[in-house]
Amino acid sequence: MKKVRSLSKEKIDEISALIGASFWDYPYEPGEGGLKPFFPSKAAMTEYMKAFVIAGIKSGTFYSTDHGEGYILITDTKGNHPNLRSIVKMAQRMKNALGGWGKLFSFLKQANSGCDKKPLEIQMKKQKKPYVKVEMLIVTEKYQGQGYMRKLMEFAYKIADKNGCPCILDTDAKGKCDRYVHLGMKLVQTRTAAGCKIYDLMYGKKNDYEQLQ
Repeated sequence: MKKVRSLSKEKIDEISALIGASFWDYPYEPGEGGLKPFFPSKAAMTEYMKAFVIAGIKSGTFYSTDHGEGYILITDTKGNHPNLRSIVKMAQRMKNALGGWGKLFSFLKQANSGCDKKPLEIQMKKQKKPYVKVEMLIVTEKYQGQGYMRKLMEFAYKIADKNGCPCILDTDAKGKCDRYVHLGMKLVQTRTAAGCKIYDLMYGKKNDYEQLQ
């Protein structure tokens, strides 16, 4: 696994398109829908995802397998996350993708709220608990189904183990959730945000889960 320091515009576009398609084209179950309702087109969703890819590269939190078969964006509470400048630029790209600041703020408010439960990340921040978070993961089409998703997740787990804290992520479909559970994560809670189901997962020790109950 290696840290991605730079990528060509073409490669960034390719990765962003794959991530966008993984949300736009996904066969969601009833009650799911992910981010799709917020975007006017697949191209807009791709641009939104590109903001994360670029911020990850700039901040040194974007990694790839040795030959670029898959990519993962990992942040933590030890300072490994986009800096203020990267966040501002990321917000500007997100705003352009969604069609204005008003739509971006509405999206963020709904995505980070819940009808019944708070996102796992917000709960842990409130309790001042350290964590590692998988923000984004994609395996390129040619290499899907060959174990690269497991390699990427095991890399995230190693970082969490080194930091002595759990690894968390959230996903927007039961099918995706089941894959992460198969790869060692535990479903901690299911919540509703923006009218859609969100699945919060964690890799960690038993007491990490129990302290959030």
